[in-house]
Parts: sequence; structure tokens; C-alpha cells
Amino acid sequence: MNFRKSFLAVPLILTLSFPLQAQAAKFECSIHSVLKLSDAGAIVTHGWSANYLNRKFTVDRETGKVVNTTALKVRLSNYNRESVPHILDYGDVNNAYKAVTLFEDKGGYAVLEINDVDKSTDMPFLYQTNIGMILTGKCNVTGS
Repeated sequence: MNFRKSFLAVPLILTLSFPLQAQAAKFECSIHSVLKLSDAGAIVTHGWSANYLNRKFTVDRETGKVVNTTALKVRLSNYNRESVPHILDYGDVNNAYKAVTLFEDKGGYAVLEINDVDKSTDMPFLYQTNIGMILTGKCNVTGS
């Protein structure tokens, strides 16, 4: 084998040696309830509930970012230029998917948990937004 053929074979061998990374799966979530903590310490229906019920949003599983929302983006966002979600757990047979964002510049936080333990098509989620709304509903995995 001459040098030219060997040189051309190296990229092919390297390409075949390393599997292509699959696109990270996303969660597509539908909001079924919009709640808040009342002054009396009870969980009650949020006054903006009608604006969010049955709306959808997507969670990028790799980054934990809430994206592609059909609701008001600013109120559902869990990231900005200064703050991004930290994945506490990517989820497995024993633990739910968990992402937390600390908005240190504003003293706020957002917490997202998706119970993907059994990998069913309807996985319950709980999402406490940075503005104190508590959203619950169901998610499905999309992508590969």
C-alpha cells in the first residue's frame, strides 16, 4: 500500500471507529395544572391558570433548558445570559430527571422534575418557575 492510499484510509478508519452521537432526546410536555403557594401555605390554582392550561413546552434533555413553549416564554424560561440549568440527574430506573437553575443576579430559582423512571409515554412532571408558578402535567420523549 503506498503512502497516498494509506493517508486517504486514515480518515475513513477514524470515522468508522467512533460511533456518531445520537441527537439528544427532548421531553415534550403539556401543562395540566397551574398552581401557586397561597399566603395561608396551601397549594392553590394560580390566577393565570387559564393562560397556561394545555400549553406545551419542550425540555432539551442534554441542557435542561425549557424551549419551544406555546405559552409566555419569559415566565416559563429557566435560563438567561447569566444563568443556565444544572442537571442534577439525567434519570434512570431509580431516579427522575432533575434540573435546577439558580438566578443569582435576581435571587431566584427554577426547579424541573420529570418522572421518567418507567419511560412510559405519559411521564408526570413538576416545574416550579422562576416567578413561583408551579406547573404539573405530562411529558413524552421525542427525538432519538
